[in-house]
Amino acid sequence: MFKRINFMMGFFLVIFTLLLSRLFYYQIVRGEDLTAQVVRMRSQSVALREFPRGEILDRNQCSLTQNTGYYSLYCRPQAIPPRQGSRQSGMLELAAWTAEQLEGGDKQEIFRLLSQASARGNLLIKLHSGLSSAEVMRLQAVPHPALEIVPQLKRYRQDGFLAHVIGYVSADGVDGQAGLEKSYNQILQKGGARLEILAMHDARGQSIPGINLKIKAEAQEKNALGLTIDTRVQELVENIMNASIAKGAVVVMDVHSKEIMAMVSRPTYNQYRVKEYLSDLQSPLMNRALSSYYPGSLFKIVVSTAVTEENLVMAGEKFVCHGRYVFNDDLAINCWKEEGHGELSFEQALARSCNPTFISLGLRLGRNQLLQYVDKLHLTSTELIGMPGQQSDSYVRIDPGEAALANACLGQKGVMLTPLQIASLLATVADNGYWAPPRIVKYTLDESGERQDLTAQSGEQVISSGTAKKVQSMLEAVVTEGTGQSARLSEVGIAGKTATSQTGRIKGNDEEVLNTWFAGYLPTDEPRWVIVVLAEEGKSGAENCAPVFKEIARGMLAINP
Repeated sequence: MFKRINFMMGFFLVIFTLLLSRLFYYQIVRGEDLTAQVVRMRSQSVALREFPRGEILDRNQCSLTQNTGYYSLYCRPQAIPPRQGSRQSGMLELAAWTAEQLEGGDKQEIFRLLSQASARGNLLIKLHSGLSSAEVMRLQAVPHPALEIVPQLKRYRQDGFLAHVIGYVSADGVDGQAGLEKSYNQILQKGGARLEILAMHDARGQSIPGINLKIKAEAQEKNALGLTIDTRVQELVENIMNASIAKGAVVVMDVHSKEIMAMVSRPTYNQYRVKEYLSDLQSPLMNRALSSYYPGSLFKIVVSTAVTEENLVMAGEKFVCHGRYVFNDDLAINCWKEEGHGELSFEQALARSCNPTFISLGLRLGRNQLLQYVDKLHLTSTELIGMPGQQSDSYVRIDPGEAALANACLGQKGVMLTPLQIASLLATVADNGYWAPPRIVKYTLDESGERQDLTAQSGEQVISSGTAKKVQSMLEAVVTEGTGQSARLSEVGIAGKTATSQTGRIKGNDEEVLNTWFAGYLPTDEPRWVIVVLAEEGKSGAENCAPVFKEIARGMLAINP
């Protein structure tokens, strides 16, 4: 008898243990997964972001993508009240009414969408995207129980903001085609933090009365990029460029960190209409900030640095400019000032951008030594942390002979540099001779939201601080008493250099097309920012670019006092 009782107790104990273990498995081990499955079976979600991609963030974690709002009209087919006992009649009536509220609304197309969604059992169907404010007001004036106005986010702005850096994606949003979207496609295409709305239904697939759409958002950002760009500075520069320069570029860089705070190229483009620009002769898809140009007199900064470091100019030495440098009876190179500058010092020669003086200095330095300083200053380095391989080929190639060396010293034949490389040169001088590669991406966020900082080679002291300080004082004189006076600010000291470079192209009126520059930094007492301005087809750096520099500099002081 007792054996039988013990057997039964043991049997039930085993059964109870098995049941308890299964309960633990489903409640604890797979609880979250099963709950999610139930939610999926009872809901339909609609992404509020245009493309399922990770975010691109600025230096202050402000989104540079998915930040432009628009409204879409959705319908819950199951909530459409029947008319005269017929669901079809109810859908026809709603289609007709909705078409009247929309500009250019198509009753037949709306009815087709509703019928299709109803047949498939969809809880939500999009009827219209990009509602105008007038359409929203009309729809809200007479609310319909089956219609929902849903705020959504487009990935890109329509005005081409930061388009050359961000790039663009394929029509389906899956693959990056240019810029950071392409370079970091493997990270971004995994999708960022979820942001969606949920429509709930019961076991029969019917909408649940009284339960509205719910928003589901993940707080943790993931699969994202963190840039060095400051949205405030970028916005400032873009607005100034829109008003001042039709074709050109601006780069703003932090002097010490070498981080790019703004990069603007004009003309820009709409990332939703890329095909329209492929044959555009103005090349709006080209990032001019990373494209090569003759730097013109900006190269005199390199010559000044080299001859100072090599002690090739004596204290108090004077030069004489007669308006041209004569090599022989058949060859001479003119100064921009036809009558000549007369007698002037080394410092005055840079301030007034005297061509003959810098030809003399370049010949004194020599071809080989000048090329050594090009390498020493990393002048043609195309490294850009976060955007590898984006800068176009740049070079300093000097053929043997005095004429070739003279042209190179004036930043013409044999010298092609990008606005970013010019910014890097100015940052090296302003940072007392310390060079480090420029940076535009600071970090990435992986699938778990963990930050991975981008590493790079450490910087180096490429010229002595004494040489750098000497060149700094000379660049300050360019603005206080030389060709760069139109960049002066009363608030702080400015240092910089104007340039006007020949292109070899002739306009219809037989005038040569000129590219114009101003590159400088501020404040002079404690340098913080480098600003490089390029304007294609201008008149002079002093007229076209220095005033733009000044306006950007003043705006920078207001943003970062």
